[in-house]
Amino acid sequence: MHVFKKDQLRMMGLLTPWLQTNLARIGQSKMAKKEAQDVIDGYPAILGKAGQTSVQTREVTKRRNEQKKAFQTQMFSFAGPLRLIATRAHNIGLLALVTIGRTAFKEMRPELQAGVGQKLMEAAQAQAAALADSGLTAAHLADAAEALTVFTTGLPDTQALLDVRQNANAMYEEVHAAQMQQIYELDLAMAVFETLNPDLYKEYKQARAILDTGAKGKAAPAA
Repeated sequence: MHVFKKDQLRMMGLLTPWLQTNLARIGQSKMAKKEAQDVIDGYPAILGKAGQTSVQTREVTKRRNEQKKAFQTQMFSFAGPLRLIATRAHNIGLLALVTIGRTAFKEMRPELQAGVGQKLMEAAQAQAAALADSGLTAAHLADAAEALTVFTTGLPDTQALLDVRQNANAMYEEVHAAQMQQIYELDLAMAVFETLNPDLYKEYKQARAILDTGAKGKAAPAA
């Protein structure tokens, strides 16, 4: 969600309870009361959609993060010993593979991590006897292979996770735009109170103001 939309969402959170509290006073204008009620009625949908992405993706995100951590830990556990083996054997091909840094590896796209992990796993299995001298047993390599398989198998989950987030964001954008349109219409109806009840109108403008959090607390233009 863009920063300004977050500011608008905060404004909705202040404006809606103010409208609920002052609906009777706003009732001096039937038109304004109707528009205010529409804004009040639309707010629950905003709250529901705003939290939808995290609710829908939380479990998948947690599972994938755990799988990724286990996979990366296993890969890094034998990358160091393999580097020593490659250096001593003057194996340039193996050395080029195992000298990838942790940061560079972690910043790769998941499918590329899986590909590099597969190459590391193949190298580790080929050097199993030498790795045993470093304390990495066949059981350890089996655990690493399992972590690689789980991580690779879960790649569709990662794409599904991105798709859900994208769709949830799209749905929220639609609801957000509709609610802002309703507030714009309320602005027009409330303008009558500038003469009918200046105090009420001033309170409304204060509740309706959008605080621009990206501009050091200055009020943003009405939107």
